[in-house]
Amino acid sequence: MSVNIDLRKKTPFFRAARYVVYSFFQLAYRPKVEGLEKVPMYDGIIVASNHLSNLDPPLIGICLPHYIRFMAKIELFRVPILGHLFRALGAFPIHRGKVDKQAIRTAIDVVRTGGCLVMFPEGHRSKTGELGPFAPGVAVIARKSGGYIVPAAICGPYRLFRSITVRFGEPVAVDSVPADQLMDLVRARIKALLEESGTIS
Repeated sequence: MSVNIDLRKKTPFFRAARYVVYSFFQLAYRPKVEGLEKVPMYDGIIVASNHLSNLDPPLIGICLPHYIRFMAKIELFRVPILGHLFRALGAFPIHRGKVDKQAIRTAIDVVRTGGCLVMFPEGHRSKTGELGPFAPGVAVIARKSGGYIVPAAICGPYRLFRSITVRFGEPVAVDSVPADQLMDLVRARIKALLEESGTIS
């Protein structure tokens, strides 16, 4: 696996976009970060998180020193200004409702070349805050790319002017876990992070 020397893209547009997003979250949600020291800095990783809101990808993005990549539905890229902003922040399109081989190849390449991919194994937002069942996509991409899976927990809910916490857990070395147990282990670790914060019981 190649080493990701540049943890953060340095383009002026990215810096401006990230500053705007960072300022918004600091004003609206005052995010706190726990466990950042557990996140590998120079290896390809998949950050697997619970999913509460459309705000989740940019929230995780400002909590990490990496230049993150994440999938977003292709319809968002057809809105001119929004599409440019999403691309600047590391998003790439996916056709939902079918197997998008191009998006999967992009995801694998991100991790294989030492990048940071953010994914939400539930596949959709949780309306109750409870952790739903996991789809196998994260495991497939992790095994094909050889990356680590870093469990993450967004300890919500999102409430304006109240602090929200993002917690990172110990990375999972994919090759050390049997294929049929991988997603159960990742889900258990995310659930433990949420339980420790008192978000779920």
